[in-house]
Amino acid sequence: MKVLARIPALDAAAITIAGDTEAPAGERGDSPGAAPGPQLATVELRPRVRTRRPRSRFPSVSVAALALLAAVAWSLASWNDAHRAERSRVERLARMQPVAAPETISR
Repeated sequence: MKVLARIPALDAAAITIAGDTEAPAGERGDSPGAAPGPQLATVELRPRVRTRRPRSRFPSVSVAALALLAAVAWSLASWNDAHRAERSRVERLARMQPVAAPETISR
């Protein structure tokens, strides 16, 4: 199996949440000899404003074009079927007629 991506391991100190006062002192970086940890950005969430989208109209032009295309295809298929049946009938009639002997043909 081919590896598409790898997720890097996260440091426990980098996962602290801004404003989290329950974290132990060693993880918060409050100890006197500890280096300051990464600062996390705070994100303010605004309430989502729902706007009413205008309703899209029924695509009557597309439906009419598809119906017209279907009607043309149906009529062409029907014409081809009738034409093929007529050719088949003519060939069948030609096979049914007896072949005349060459001496019976008058000049």
